[in-house]
Parts: sequence; C-alpha cells; structure tokens
Amino acid sequence: MNDPIAILKRDHREAAAMLKTLSESKKPSATRRKTTDKLVQALTLHMEIEEQILYPIVDARVGHEEEQEAETEHKLARTGLAEMAQLVDEPGFGAAVAMVTAGIRHHVKEEETEVFPKLKKKLDRDELAELGDKVMAAKKR
Repeated sequence: MNDPIAILKRDHREAAAMLKTLSESKKPSATRRKTTDKLVQALTLHMEIEEQILYPIVDARVGHEEEQEAETEHKLARTGLAEMAQLVDEPGFGAAVAMVTAGIRHHVKEEETEVFPKLKKKLDRDELAELGDKVMAAKKR
C-alpha cells in the first residue's frame, strides 16, 4: 500500500536536506542554482498535491481551521521560495533561505504532529490506500 503520510513525510525530509545544503552555501555557484531550482520544483509539486488531494479531505474530516492554516503557510512558502530564487546569486540569499527554512519547519511540525495523525485516525485502510495511490500518481506527472 502507498502510505500517503509516509510519502509526504519523505518529501519533507528531502526538502529539509536541500535547505540545509543551501544554508551552507557561502557564495553563488552552479550547485546553489541547481539545488534552489530543484527545491522550488519539489516543494511546488508537494504543495500542489497537498492542496488538491489532501487538504480537501483535511477540511472535511479534520477541520476547516487546520486546512486554512496550512493553505496560508503554503502561500508564505511560495513567496519565500520566489524571493530565494530571485536572490540565488545575490547578497541576502542566506537570509531568504533562513526565512524559508523557519516557515517550512513550522509547517512540517504542525502537519506531522497534528494534522497527519488526526487525518490517519479519520480514514479507514481503503481510504488511506486510495489517497496514497492518488498522491503517487500526482508525483509521477
């Protein structure tokens, strides 16, 4: 069975690793640009999957407030990622990475300790499997 929670948590770990790499980069380089592009792509897809597939279920089964907060955090993340991409070769890149990292950490902590466990309790095995299949299919697009 494709566990949607495990898949999304894996995305979180991959994003955290890329953010760590970027926070350690001290000067503009091709690696910095490539890692920034990869992070923006990965998180954009991850957020789209959550917004289109997961959050409607969170809204219905967990709560509207949790869904709204997650949507707001995604908007902030998109703004931060755009700023980071714009500053990739400029002074201030480190500050942009630090801001994105802080926001992502907060969001991930809430999802993994509050939203995901509540959601998992509300879904039966078949619903969880179906959700996992949808998440995997979306990742392959």
